Amino acid sequence: MKEIFERTSVRRFTGEAVPKDAVRKLLEAAMQAPSAGNQQPWEFIVVEDAEHRRALAGVSPYATPLVGAPLGIVVLLKGDALRFPECWRQDLSACTENLLLEAVHLGLGAVWLAIADFPSRIAAAKKLFNLPEHVSAFAAIAVGYPVEKKKATLRFDESRVHYETYP
Repeated sequence: MKEIFERTSVRRFTGEAVPKDAVRKLLEAAMQAPSAGNQQPWEFIVVEDAEHRRALAGVSPYATPLVGAPLGIVVLLKGDALRFPECWRQDLSACTENLLLEAVHLGLGAVWLAIADFPSRIAAAKKLFNLPEHVSAFAAIAVGYPVEKKKATLRFDESRVHYETYP
């Protein structure tokens, strides 16, 4: 999968709108992620309006890419029916990574902007989107066509691989 080796964090976008069919493909990829006991604890908010994206960017000091992106996607935890509550972070991380890889596949750029586990960010997102008690924000993803194509850095490091036991 070349997308794994081409994915980079993109923070600057052309402003060109992301087509509706591409948005659907991003969400389909996200929901195709594995989850503990198939609990699928995710929901999403698609944020296309510029003022809503600007408000979302205010949730975190690192979320400014949302201002220039034509699309924001908020990954939500729906926590009221978790069969394996200790696994929701893995579930939502796999979901988010699938979305990022699909973005590369579609010729888009994206960046993962953390909301969980920062209480102030979670509270701000909960207020911004009027989320019910059992729903909280996990991450925001800024998505769009990249201003420039960055070459990904290969991160494989043989010294981090151990066989049978840790040295």
